[in-house]
Amino acid sequence: MHKIMVLNAKGGCGKTTIATTLACYFAGQGYNTALMDFDPQQSSNRWLTIRPADQPPIKAIDGARQRAGVTRSWQLYSGTETEVVVIDTPAGVTGGKLVDLFHRADTILIPIMPSIIDLQAMEYFLQELRRLFKQGHQGKRIGVIANRVRLKTRSYHAIQALMEQMDLPLLTTLRDTQNYSLAMESGRGICEMRSGGTAKDRKHWEPVLEWLHQEIPYKQEHLALEPGESGGWAGERLVKAVSH
Repeated sequence: MHKIMVLNAKGGCGKTTIATTLACYFAGQGYNTALMDFDPQQSSNRWLTIRPADQPPIKAIDGARQRAGVTRSWQLYSGTETEVVVIDTPAGVTGGKLVDLFHRADTILIPIMPSIIDLQAMEYFLQELRRLFKQGHQGKRIGVIANRVRLKTRSYHAIQALMEQMDLPLLTTLRDTQNYSLAMESGRGICEMRSGGTAKDRKHWEPVLEWLHQEIPYKQEHLALEPGESGGWAGERLVKAVSH
């Protein structure tokens, strides 16, 4: 089982959108997938309640509210059949809460927005996270996603400079588009929307997925698919992976 955590102490940076997009992708590629929501607002789990029944199933796990008569470890148990767990986290995570979440993850993805307030908050958060990483990363990887950022702008260059300073990979830049809102409203992910209107967005996700698949093996039944037959995501990227 591989646990992917979407983490940032700053609110409003797109954690839930990224978490649900990843859950849709892995479920669509045939992985037994769970979505664990540590945010008291339960945005990810509410999204799952409106997910169409004809879409690949995603298991919901409530990580925020303690259930009476159930131990914490059992409440967060995803099952032996689960292959990928995507973890959505709340804002304001620091101190002991950050330590607890850090140790639950195999891979951490950090979304960042282009505003000066977000950049300042991100710098402090990354310093705290790096201290934990140096203490014992145990094979964890950390990557950054720039969200709603235009390329070649001052904000984009500021994010690049911060990532170089922190020695962290900037995996991709997601554009500001209504496609993500439409996907959330329908209980779907970008990979499950009409391909014509979301082609640019799918392209932006490819570096993230390739980075994640360095640790998560491709499903053999999807590696042989022809372009456009990958259960919702562009098949040509998977075919290309076979030759590498």
